[in-house]
Amino acid sequence: MKTNVPPDRIISILAKIIRSSNKWIEEELHQAGVEGLAPSHGDILFRLYKSESLQMNQIASLIRRDKSTVTVLVNKLIKLGYVSKQQDTSDSRISHICLTPKGKELEPIYEDISRRLIDKVYENFNPDEKEQLMNLLSKIELL
Repeated sequence: MKTNVPPDRIISILAKIIRSSNKWIEEELHQAGVEGLAPSHGDILFRLYKSESLQMNQIASLIRRDKSTVTVLVNKLIKLGYVSKQQDTSDSRISHICLTPKGKELEPIYEDISRRLIDKVYENFNPDEKEQLMNLLSKIELL
């Protein structure tokens, strides 16, 4: 299938996909009664769902954000009651970010929204096209 989109517009197209996905996620969170969270908070929550406790630098590395950005995001999650910060018992310079019960309650909501977003993204793709798209996109590694 040929497209009329010039090949030099790939970054613009990817940015548009990200913007529209983030807007959709925000709307779905709002409909689920979850207020105050941005899609970027989901990156942190998903990592904490897999590892009950992470250090700030680990989170930054996993989500590929700088530590100052992660600090702002985590502080908002703390303020909203979704995560807590606990000092390391052996080194007070290290703190661990952990889910609170309120944060754990969001897991099925995030899993549902994530699954529905993936279904929405791929709704017009056959299995071979999905695989081809993932193979092509995985070749793009800027950092």
